Amino acid sequence: MRAFGGFGRDFFRLAVVAAAYWLAARLSLNLALVHGQVTPVWPPTGIALVAFLLLGRRVWPAIALAAFAVNLPIGPSPVGAAAIAAGNTLAPLVAVELLRRADFHHELDRLRDAIALIVIGALGSMAISATIGSSVLVLAGTVPLANFLSTWAVWWTGDAMGVLLVAPVLLGVLVPTLSPSASGGGIRVPLAREGRAYAELAGLLAATGIVAYLVFQNGLGLQYVVLPIIMVSAWRFRLRGSAPAALIASGVAIWSAIEGIGPFSGETLLEKMVTLQVFNVSAALASFLVAAFVETRERQQEMSRLYASAQLVSEAKTRFLHLAAHELRTPITVVTGYLSMLSDGTFGKVPEGWKTPLQMLMGKARELNTIVADLLEASRIEANALPRSHDQMDLRTVVQDAIERGQPRADLVGGELVTQLPGDPIPVEADGKQLGRILDNLINNGLTYTTRPPRLIISASVEGTRAFVRVADNGAGIPASDRDRVFERFQRTNDPAFRHVSGTGLGLFISRQLAEGHGGSLTIESSTPGEGTVFALVLPGVMAKSDAPTVPSTPVEVSVA
Repeated sequence: MRAFGGFGRDFFRLAVVAAAYWLAARLSLNLALVHGQVTPVWPPTGIALVAFLLLGRRVWPAIALAAFAVNLPIGPSPVGAAAIAAGNTLAPLVAVELLRRADFHHELDRLRDAIALIVIGALGSMAISATIGSSVLVLAGTVPLANFLSTWAVWWTGDAMGVLLVAPVLLGVLVPTLSPSASGGGIRVPLAREGRAYAELAGLLAATGIVAYLVFQNGLGLQYVVLPIIMVSAWRFRLRGSAPAALIASGVAIWSAIEGIGPFSGETLLEKMVTLQVFNVSAALASFLVAAFVETRERQQEMSRLYASAQLVSEAKTRFLHLAAHELRTPITVVTGYLSMLSDGTFGKVPEGWKTPLQMLMGKARELNTIVADLLEASRIEANALPRSHDQMDLRTVVQDAIERGQPRADLVGGELVTQLPGDPIPVEADGKQLGRILDNLINNGLTYTTRPPRLIISASVEGTRAFVRVADNGAGIPASDRDRVFERFQRTNDPAFRHVSGTGLGLFISRQLAEGHGGSLTIESSTPGEGTVFALVLPGVMAKSDAPTVPSTPVEVSVA
């Protein structure tokens, strides 16, 4: 039943598209400047393009069948009508495929979308249908070869204007859009909830029709006075207001050309076509170019407001965290001190039953102290208030000191720390404590985020003018989608196997900031889920004072279990 219902809906949509195409074509032919021959606007191209955009390629049978039904009575032959119908189907289909490759937005909410619709949808792709149709008429003998270019120009112009005038109207109606609030500000509400907006839009459309009728009733050449009203419609209601206004103005212009009144009085067919199409192009461009510009401008303003708000929130959060961490440090220090004195018997002999609880409290107090230290350091980094004391040192010494600090924990979890250091010094200018903090974080993470006995390889080397420290672990690995996020503040792994691991999610954030403060970087060089990760700390090297080139020594591997 569901499959039948889905088929029924699809068939109904195809029938609606075919009927709309056929009806629009018949009306357009009845309004031709010369009955059945010259059509200044061909709305079916706009209908076909929007149908392909919103419903996909599967609507091509409906478009092809409707185009064949339109061309069969007026075509040179059934075969010729079929060829023309194929061109009428192929042109909008190619236009839509190219628009999708250009990341076209159905809302026409960017200037690039308006330009893409003009260049790709109207001017470029409609040359396909014009070329096929004109060639068929010439080959059938309906149009002399000498008139091929003029026939092609009229055909191409009509199809292009159908895209420029009809497609924006249909997109504005069929694609959900928002209208500006009554105040005209950046906050917008659904059009259906704005009674005043409806009334204002109706007034603008009525004014467009009245002004267009008046200016096309005389031969003073004032038809372009209607463009400011179309631009106001675009400014206030974007595509939903400007596209119908442009279509109304174009409809009045076509009617005036058929009647031969106003600026079209006494003009030849070619002159009427030129006058009419210049006005139609101007109305279309004034319509959705202005609408797209306003939409882009409002989006940029909204993004600026959101960015400013996010900055204020971030600054407030940073101040709060700094204040909270600073205020917590003193009571945590006091608690830790008293727990230490209780444990070592300063206040008397500790009952046997108290020893385990006191050890647990001491461990949790140390965790709290680490969290507070992380928060304070992160806030100092953001405020650029970390002290800088860069001295020249041997990077190998920094690595060895970090190994010594991490070895007790490695022994506790049954892990192995392996060092690979060259025989020659690796001179760098750095803050030893800050580099040690980076390595401590990397070693601690390697020992923590693994489901098997951890094994870390910490190596140091010189590559060109830069010094490298690599920490390779056999841990859980990091998915490619998370490799940038792990260096953000408060980022923790979502792996259920490590939910019990305590921490603030600031370690890698602080480490990267410290590395960049040294003019270096901290990155994930490689990572394979389930096998491990290699972190690379890169620092600017210090050139040796000796003029003789330095030959790298073979790394010496030391394994400490």
